[in-house]
Amino acid sequence: MSKSKSAIISGLIFWALMTCFFIFQHGLWFGIIGGAISGAIFGLFMYFFSSSKAIERQTQIHIPANDGVILSGGANHFLNFEAVGGKLYLLHDRLQFKSHSLNIQKHELQIPLNNIKAVTFYNVLGLVPNGLSIETKGGRTEKFVINNRKRWKTEIDTVRTLNFI
Repeated sequence: MSKSKSAIISGLIFWALMTCFFIFQHGLWFGIIGGAISGAIFGLFMYFFSSSKAIERQTQIHIPANDGVILSGGANHFLNFEAVGGKLYLLHDRLQFKSHSLNIQKHELQIPLNNIKAVTFYNVLGLVPNGLSIETKGGRTEKFVINNRKRWKTEIDTVRTLNFI
C-alpha cells in the first residue's frame, strides 16, 4: 500500500473516531466539522511523517554489498505493549527490524530465517488485517504491523525455502 493511501485510510479512521467524540461532546455540527478537520490534519501528518527523510535515515541498516534487501517497508514491532515504529527488512538470511528515534523503546531485532518456525497472519485489535506474526524455533513470537502482509509472508516463505533446499 502506498504512503498516500495509508495516510488517507488513517485520516478516515481518525475522522470517524473524532466525529463521534465531538458529536457526544459538542453536538452534531461541531462533530461533523471538527471530525473532518481533525481527520485531514491527522492524515497529512501521517503522510509527512512516513515520508520524512530523517525517519528514513534513522531506520536504515548497514548491510554488506553482496547481501541485498529483498523487501523492506515501514512497520511497527510490538514490544512490551508498545507498537514501536520503524522499518522491517527481509534479507537473504534474516528478517531485520530497526526502530526510529521517536519511540520510547528504541531497538533493533534480527531473526535468522533458519530460526523461523512459522509465519502467520493476525488482525490487529481483532479487526484490522495487517498483522504478521513470526514464531521462532525457540518459542518466541514477534508481532509486526505492516502493509501488504500477504506479500511479506510469500517472500519470507520463498526465501526460507530457497535457503534450505
